Amino acid sequence: MKFRNLLVVLFLIAPVSPVDAVGRSMMQRRNGSTLTPRITTLQNNTVKLNLSYDFAVHGETRRISLIVALPQTMPNRQKILSIKYSPEPTRLFSGNGNRYAEFVFINPDKQVKVEINIKAELLRYDLFTARGQLKRNYSESSELENFLKQEKYVEKGHPIIQEIAQSIEGQIEVEIVKKVYNYVADNMKYTVHGRSDWGAVKALQQKKGDCSEYADLFVAICRAKNIPARVTTGYTMQYDAVSSKHNWAEVYLKDFGWVPFDPSWGDVENTIFRDRAFSRLRPVYLYLSYVRNDELLRNYQFCAFRYWGGKVRLKDSIEFKLLAAGFAPLKER
Repeated sequence: MKFRNLLVVLFLIAPVSPVDAVGRSMMQRRNGSTLTPRITTLQNNTVKLNLSYDFAVHGETRRISLIVALPQTMPNRQKILSIKYSPEPTRLFSGNGNRYAEFVFINPDKQVKVEINIKAELLRYDLFTARGQLKRNYSESSELENFLKQEKYVEKGHPIIQEIAQSIEGQIEVEIVKKVYNYVADNMKYTVHGRSDWGAVKALQQKKGDCSEYADLFVAICRAKNIPARVTTGYTMQYDAVSSKHNWAEVYLKDFGWVPFDPSWGDVENTIFRDRAFSRLRPVYLYLSYVRNDELLRNYQFCAFRYWGGKVRLKDSIEFKLLAAGFAPLKER
């Protein structure tokens, strides 16, 4: 995930047994970096996420407006236990199915700080658990049409995407999705390349990208196969290298409803671990949005700010704390 400003990530992990509690197994990405997926009985995590936005004001600035995307309670995915602000937002509002906070500062001081403290319970939800759900999160056909369209970064109609989609065959929907997942993993190399998003086509041409390129390409091919899919934006505790800001994806399967997948997490050499990564995800994802191009955030994905007058710079930081972890016996279905 690209970000415009300095990002600091802090993980505080509770002292649990790495084998009994999280079943840690080492994996190697194809570019040599180490991943540590945890295929476990972990069912939920209670976490605290501290977001900090620090403005440095240069010259005479008349006004600053900061809009931040906020997480919401989502069935099977997360429960938002509390959100605290300092200072209080100028307004809270909804749009595009999302929730936002806006902070407005008139004639601001040279240093302005906004803090948002979120406490949430992250729930395990993946293909493995979806197969055991009695109630499916079905969507109306009109909603599904929105996730079959071409849009910026998700160029499903481009000839190269169409050619790939035609080469992927299968009779069972979940098997087609698995082949798309494997195609992305086999043809991409994970790399952090800068601030700008590339989108599906450029990522494929470059044969590399970060989590947003993996998600864009995966979703574009699924849509080209006429399978509804959407890019998901949020935060994750899963990675310990670059950023807690993250993109992954969800696919609408007729038998199960919307199911999350993390294409960049599956880019590993070991096919057994890749298969597990496809169907099983840990409860480490805090969801923000399913809108890939959010006009309310000026097409950014986490926050956007504007200012009137002298130049303003923003540095944002993230602190993730694990407060509690919940476990349950793992039952094969």
